Amino acid sequence: MKKIEGNKLVALLISAGMVTTLLAACTINTDELGKGIRQVGEAFTSATDPEPEISETDDEDETTESEAPSETTEATTEPSTPTPTPLPQRVDFSEYTDVQINDTFTVTVEDFSESGYKEGTDVLLAKFEGNRFVVTKAANDTVRDSINLIVSSFYDEAVSVYNRAYAKALAEYDLKGVVENTYNLVVDFRYVTNGRALSVLMVYELSGAEDKTVVDFASFDMISGQYITFNTVCKDPAGLENALRKGLANSLLIQPKPTETEATTDAEETVQTEAPAEAANLPSAEDFEAIYICPGPATTDAQTNSFATVYGVVNGKVYSAVVDMNGYADFFNRYGASLFNV
Repeated sequence: MKKIEGNKLVALLISAGMVTTLLAACTINTDELGKGIRQVGEAFTSATDPEPEISETDDEDETTESEAPSETTEATTEPSTPTPTPLPQRVDFSEYTDVQINDTFTVTVEDFSESGYKEGTDVLLAKFEGNRFVVTKAANDTVRDSINLIVSSFYDEAVSVYNRAYAKALAEYDLKGVVENTYNLVVDFRYVTNGRALSVLMVYELSGAEDKTVVDFASFDMISGQYITFNTVCKDPAGLENALRKGLANSLLIQPKPTETEATTDAEETVQTEAPAEAANLPSAEDFEAIYICPGPATTDAQTNSFATVYGVVNGKVYSAVVDMNGYADFFNRYGASLFNV
């Protein structure tokens, strides 16, 4: 064995101890370094990962819910349009006439009259009169409500015309101190029925400082609720309308004419003469602006009732005649044939 000198031995032992110490120190530092790297990695990952989508959705929902009440509050604070004071009820049907058409069909009619004066005076400015009409009972509630809605709308239109006429007359009085022509508005509802169908002719006529006439019409099958027009009852609507135009014009020619009194000053006597039946004073088939056909009037035997009332309108004037629809049977479809019993 090689002998190591003392000083060299001491130096070798010191070097070995230092190496051991260095290795031990390196082991400890490596562990701590790994731990530190892991912590840095976790921190980096948490800082760079995006936030979950569900958290964003929750935030949006919360924002939406919090904003909704504010919008509602703003809506309720907006100024509202003032509601006009409703007109007084002119017709209360306290004195009316009930017409029982059949076991399930009843209409009510009432006459009325209203006069409009300058407040605080007896100066008449406008007058409103006529009748009101309403279906009070029907087996088919839908058709009852439909007819009443149409009739009520027409009446409301007449009320508006009357109110405007009164306002014009009042303005004229305030400016001139006099009303030269008092306004008069008459509204009229005429109905025809054969026990199954109901037809309503609606007319209002304004006279005075200005003249105006409006005519409207509606016809319903009270059993089925069918709205009755030429198209619903005919195979040839245009052909039937043209035929009825001619039939109405011919019926007007043969209707009885009223008598008139002529005063003869030379003979100082009054002579009764028959009014001449001048065709020029009556409308021709081409003159009618509108033709309406109404099943009825009613008879005691509804099953064999083939009559119809035909209305014709010329310049706001209404002409009418009752005709037997058997003469027009070829124009009807099956529904029309059953409705008019032809």
